[in-house]
Amino acid sequence: MPELLPHAVFVGIVSALIAIVMRFQAGKPRLSVFALALIGIAGAFLVTPALAYLAQAWRATPSLPALPEITSGQMFLGAWAGFAVLFIANNTSRPKRVPLWAGLLIGVAVAALVPSFLDAVTGVYQRPSLRDDVNHCTRGMMGQVQPREATNICDEPITVGLCMPGEVNPAPCAQSFTLAPGETATLDPGGASLSSLPGNPNGLTVVACRPPARPSRMGTVQGRGYEGVCIPGA
Repeated sequence: MPELLPHAVFVGIVSALIAIVMRFQAGKPRLSVFALALIGIAGAFLVTPALAYLAQAWRATPSLPALPEITSGQMFLGAWAGFAVLFIANNTSRPKRVPLWAGLLIGVAVAALVPSFLDAVTGVYQRPSLRDDVNHCTRGMMGQVQPREATNICDEPITVGLCMPGEVNPAPCAQSFTLAPGETATLDPGGASLSSLPGNPNGLTVVACRPPARPSRMGTVQGRGYEGVCIPGA
């Protein structure tokens, strides 16, 4: 079985939801759970690689503008907003008011505008704006109480960062190093050790990002301790 690309599961779920909405708007009987599962699997394994290929072809064309990176948080916000509008506006008690294309347009607008608005209002990068990490591209950094070096084992440049206590989003880690494939950086944890619960919630954090995203850190979802995150490029 081929390996799933990033966001493939989410794309599969969205594919199944789009099928539900289209059947609902067409007035046709509901699809079975088995049929929806097949649509979701097909979306995950076919739509995601197709989108990745189109994005790669777009970036390889110099005359086209650069594509913004779409985060999983943005995708969630957009999908939630689009389907909320479609299901609320298009119920069986009244004629259809919002076509599918309008729901998709609303979802795209929410995904593109709301995270930036939240960032501007709060003064920090919120979770929908965070970029995916590439921690799997490092050797020697992850799983260490006091990490002292990181090697890039992937075939693309990465930026690794060690954030000390007191360094928080939206500021990037002071110790940030962009590494070419195979290159190693020396990290200096000083007297700090890795953030952990319950004994050391305010410790240091480490993270690897794909440029132009920058290493930083912020509080965990649980509200205690810190984790390394990738914030948008300056």
